[in-house]
Amino acid sequence: MQTIKLEESQDVLVQTAAVVAAQRQFAQRLRQRTVADPLTGLPVRSLLIDRLELALAAAGPATGRLAVLSCNLDGITVLEDTRGSAVADAARAEAAGRLVGAVRQGDVVARISAQTFILLCPGIQAAEDPQRIALRVAAAFDEPLRPLPGVAHRVRLSVGVALSGRASTPESLVASANEAMTSIRHERQGSGRHG
Repeated sequence: MQTIKLEESQDVLVQTAAVVAAQRQFAQRLRQRTVADPLTGLPVRSLLIDRLELALAAAGPATGRLAVLSCNLDGITVLEDTRGSAVADAARAEAAGRLVGAVRQGDVVARISAQTFILLCPGIQAAEDPQRIALRVAAAFDEPLRPLPGVAHRVRLSVGVALSGRASTPESLVASANEAMTSIRHERQGSGRHG
């Protein structure tokens, strides 16, 4: 009888340890999903995907469609190569502020890589609305970035747009916007305009 009790208590300990480990993993995943980008304070990819899921669920005829814009800072790597990563990071932080200032109220700006930002723009009523937003955010980079006193660096914003449809998922929208942005960058490089 004593042996059985010991085995039962070991099973309970193993089960308890498994539950504690699962709770720790869940808490870690939750922290990762809610942590902002340390450089810009903007949402990171996982938080963006969560917000995209919510926005897609809310999109409809009454509320409008959802636009996703992928924005790449063309020319920021040149700054990093010539002035170093600290100066380039200061420029990225300034660029993030310009993007936030250029979008509409209710839009979301997220940083998904060193030089790529995603804009989530709900409530799109007309097909030309995303292009207007793209032009406005690109115009925010008409003036050079000034990451440090005496340092001015011009970057160009390549913007790709994806508009939600019935079968859209967060991942498909981000992929479509990234594909459109990459196409624009290649066209510029092919024409000799590197930004």
